[in-house]
Amino acid sequence: MRLWMLVRPAFRRSHAVTVSRGSRTTAEKLKLFRACFTGLRDVYGTYDPGTGRVRQVKQPITDRVILRHLQGHQPYGVYLLVGERTRAVAADFDEDNPEPPLEFIRQANHYGIRAYLERSKRKGWHVWAFTELPDVAAGKARSVVKLILEDIGAPMTEVFPKQDRLAGNGRYGNFINAPLYGSLVFRGRTVFVDPGNSLKPHPDQWAVLESVQRVTERELDEIIEINGLATPKACATASSPSPETAVSRGTFGLPPCAQRMLAEGVAENQRVACFRLAVHLKKAGIPQDLAIAGLTAWAAKNHPKGTRRIITEAEIIEQTGHAYTRPYRGCGCEEPAITPYCNLSCPLKSHPRLNSMPNEKDNPSPEPNHRYRSDE
Repeated sequence: MRLWMLVRPAFRRSHAVTVSRGSRTTAEKLKLFRACFTGLRDVYGTYDPGTGRVRQVKQPITDRVILRHLQGHQPYGVYLLVGERTRAVAADFDEDNPEPPLEFIRQANHYGIRAYLERSKRKGWHVWAFTELPDVAAGKARSVVKLILEDIGAPMTEVFPKQDRLAGNGRYGNFINAPLYGSLVFRGRTVFVDPGNSLKPHPDQWAVLESVQRVTERELDEIIEINGLATPKACATASSPSPETAVSRGTFGLPPCAQRMLAEGVAENQRVACFRLAVHLKKAGIPQDLAIAGLTAWAAKNHPKGTRRIITEAEIIEQTGHAYTRPYRGCGCEEPAITPYCNLSCPLKSHPRLNSMPNEKDNPSPEPNHRYRSDE
C-alpha cells in the first residue's frame, strides 16, 4: 500500500506526484524515512494544518507518528541535533525563486556534496544534504553549508540544525518540518523535485531516499581544512595533525604550489597566478595591502617567455582586489597557471574528489553573472 495515498481523493490533482508501485514494504519505507529524517527520539514538532499553529510534542517518535505524517494526518517535524551530532543538514530558502537553492546545489557539487531539493509546504525550498550513518559532528556540517551559502551570496539563509550542539538538559534546539507530508504531496509540496527536469517532482520519492549520496565526516574535515574554516571547538579531535597540516606549518598554511610559485616566480599566466596567490594570501589572513606588497616583490622573480612583459603593479592591485573583495576561496588546481607547480603532498592532490572542479576562465576577473568561487 502506498503510504501517503491514504488521503482523501480531493487532494489528487492532475499535476500530482505519482508514487512507484514497487515492492517496498511499509517497514522498508519507514526505515528509509528514518535513515534520513531522525534526530531526537522523544520529542518532535508539529503544526495545525488549518491554523498553522506550531507546537512541540514530548512523546517517543514511534512508527505510528511517522505513518500519520506520511498519511497526512499529523505533520512531523524533526529535531535534527542530538547532542552535537546530526545525520542531515538543511538550508531553508524562504522565497519562491528557485535560483538560489539551485545555485546552492551546484556549489555543493563543486565541493563533492550531493544536495537534494525539496519544495516546502507553503513557500520556498529546503535543500538537504545527508551524512554518513549514524551521524557526524553538526558543527562541521553547518560550517560547510554556511561556506556554500557565502559562496552563492546568501549568508543569511537559515540552516538546520541551528546550533552546533545542545547546551544543558531540557534543550531541544529547533525542528524542521520533514518532507512527504501526505496531504501536501499531491499538491506538489513537501516533495523532492528534479533540478534537471524543470523542477518537476521525482516520480518515485522512495527511490530518491533510497539512493541518497551521503557525505562522510572525513570529507567534511577535508573541505574545512582546505578552505581554512574555523573548526567548532566541540568538534575538534585530539588526534595528531595530518601530514598536510604539518607540511603547512610555518608557511601561513599555503599549499605547496603557492609556496613554490612565490619562491620561484612564474613564466606564464601571470595574471591568473597573481589572482590565485592573492586568494591563498587572503585565506591565510594576510591583509590586502601586505598581499599587494608581497606580490609586487614576487613579480620581480617572474621570467616571462619571449617578449612578454612582467605583470605591472596596477595589474597586481587589480587582481588582488578581485580576490579580496569577492568570496573566492578555490585553488584552481586544474588551471594551466597552477598545474606546473602541483605537488603530490598537497591535500587537494591526495583527495581527488575535492579536486574535481570545473575551470574558471583564464582571466579570473569576475563576470556579471559569475556566481561561483574562483575555480568553477
